[in-house]
Amino acid sequence: MSAFSIEINDFLVIAETSIDELVYGEITVASAKSVWQSWDICIYDCIVKSKALMANVEDLNRPLVWLLPALSYQNELKQVFESSLKQLYPDHVEHLLFYGATGAHALVALAKKNNWDKVNVIALDATFKANAQGEYSYQGVGGALATFEHIKSGWSQSGFELAPTVDFLKHNQLNGMFSRIVEQTQQPIDIIFAPGNGINPDGDVWVNNLQLLSTLINEHTHYELPNYKLGQIGALEGLVNLYQLTTSPVIINHYEHALMISQEQAKHQATASYLWISEEVHN
Repeated sequence: MSAFSIEINDFLVIAETSIDELVYGEITVASAKSVWQSWDICIYDCIVKSKALMANVEDLNRPLVWLLPALSYQNELKQVFESSLKQLYPDHVEHLLFYGATGAHALVALAKKNNWDKVNVIALDATFKANAQGEYSYQGVGGALATFEHIKSGWSQSGFELAPTVDFLKHNQLNGMFSRIVEQTQQPIDIIFAPGNGINPDGDVWVNNLQLLSTLINEHTHYELPNYKLGQIGALEGLVNLYQLTTSPVIINHYEHALMISQEQAKHQATASYLWISEEVHN
């Protein structure tokens, strides 16, 4: 089986009290309760939040995957984070994905590679939300505990590509990714989850490359722009997008091919393609 489902067991962020409120509720303006201090403080807060999430893991015999901030080029911070988790949970830190918003797509690929039927997932990262002045305001560390499970029918990952970059404005990788998507599939794209933020137009590199997908998109292609509504929630974003993909009746009933584009500022660019498969495919 390659189709999957995502169940969010715990969702701990400042502004919303549940995953459904975040995804399907009204857009809320950022509160100003938290002040960004440093990544060192952020990592400490992530570790503290991890304890609350680990306490609610029902079956520790399942594989556990950690979705963590995109710290590819901050080796010292990454090592501090990793060693802290290993000290606290020595038997449960084999799979650490420091990819930020892209981590959820790497999770799907990892589960498929290892033939895991059911996986525990913990996501931790700094969260930001647009305020009344149109700026992103730090909202503290967010955390989520989820269960990933392979099922007979539903959405299945058909492609995943990740490209770390020092500066994605100067070293744009999306043009090559989009070109390969066109080469690998002939099926029209029904819905695109894209990282448009509406605040920093220079960050919307993906828009400049959309013409490369012209044979797969048209006026009926629907666009979801999570950063407009969710804010910038780092490693939680990919997980939340997959939750919406696999639970929204509108998406399930009307779309068959989804493309997710992820950009972590000056860290990662990635694309992940998902196809809807029916139970008949497996019988």
